This record gives sequence, C-alpha cells and structure tokens, in this order.
Amino acid sequence: MPKKYELVYFDGRGRGENSRLLFTVAGVSFTDTRVTVEDWPKLKPETPQGTLPYLVIDGKLKLGQSLAIARYLAREFKLYGEDKLQMAFVDELLEISVDLGAQYEKAFFAQDEAQKPELIRKFKEEQIPKYFRLLNEGIAARGKNGFAVGSNLTLADLAIYNITESSGLESIGDYSFLKANRDKIEQVDSIAKYLNTRPITPF
Repeated sequence: MPKKYELVYFDGRGRGENSRLLFTVAGVSFTDTRVTVEDWPKLKPETPQGTLPYLVIDGKLKLGQSLAIARYLAREFKLYGEDKLQMAFVDELLEISVDLGAQYEKAFFAQDEAQKPELIRKFKEEQIPKYFRLLNEGIAARGKNGFAVGSNLTLADLAIYNITESSGLESIGDYSFLKANRDKIEQVDSIAKYLNTRPITPF
C-alpha cells in the first residue's frame, strides 16, 4: 500500500516548500495542512520538536525538521542523485541554500523594526551576491543541461529554486547558470502546473 503523507507547515513557502515541490515532482499525493499564526500556539505542543514543518506518515509517525523531511522524501522519490557522489553534491548545494535562507530570515524576520531596513539592505548588497555566486559556480561544476547536479532533477534544484525566489530575483540574470537552472525547473510540467495554482503568500 502507498504511504499516506500529511505535511504540516505555516501558510507560506518558507521551510515547507522544498517538500511540497518534492511531492509535486514525484506525483505523490499528500495533505497540505497550512497552519495560521493564530492556531500555531495550540498546535505547538503536538509537534515533534515544537517547530514546523513536520511530516505525518500513515497517520501515525511524525517526522520533524525541514531538512530531515526533504532528504527523506528525496530518497523515497529517487530525487537525491544517481550515486553517493551525486548525493554529496546535492547536499553541498542544499547546504548553501540553507545558509542563504538563514541570512534571509535574519534580515526579513528581524524583531527590531528599527534595524530591519539596514539588515535587508546588507542582505541584498552583500549576501545575495555571495550566495548566488556560490550557487552559480556549484551548478556550473556539478550540473548538466540546466540541472544543478548531473542530468536529472534533484532536491538541489528545488531547494535552489525555493530560496532564490524568497531572496529576490532582481539580479539573477547576472548569474547565467543559476538563471538557466531556474528556467529549466519552471519548464517541468508538474512544477509549472503547481506554480499556477499554489496560494499566493507573503513568504
């Protein structure tokens, strides 16, 4: 029997979108449970580590931590590379994406509203060029035909797509391999259909 999946996360892309994209590419149905800010406090005690997202498997097992979930699904759906070396390359680009995501959250979700404009300015002027360059170089070295690693779509492609969308696409044209990768992913039929129908959210 196929496994039944429920992904529980806020009503935004954020740390849950990589897993949503993995389900989409694999063509595996799942329940996309979106938690409102108002409902979060009462749900929090029921989560594995007091955080979102978490994945419910067959209505019983709960798996927490966004990277653990994404890596599990990528392995289940054979979207983690063709051999151990490619899997390492996927992890390499995934970790760069995570580092960029941490810088994004530090700036855009800063608690001090007075400091936020300066943090956002520095993020755009310093962090985006740094991490876009690293991703561009990684794709150039590891990928083929527009994909990030090897000649097939992997978790790395989806993680890069997600974080570049969140970070801002104003300068992506300056990074040819990164731009080509984004264009390649948007041409995947299942992703194109998903992007046309997913909810519009602030993050």
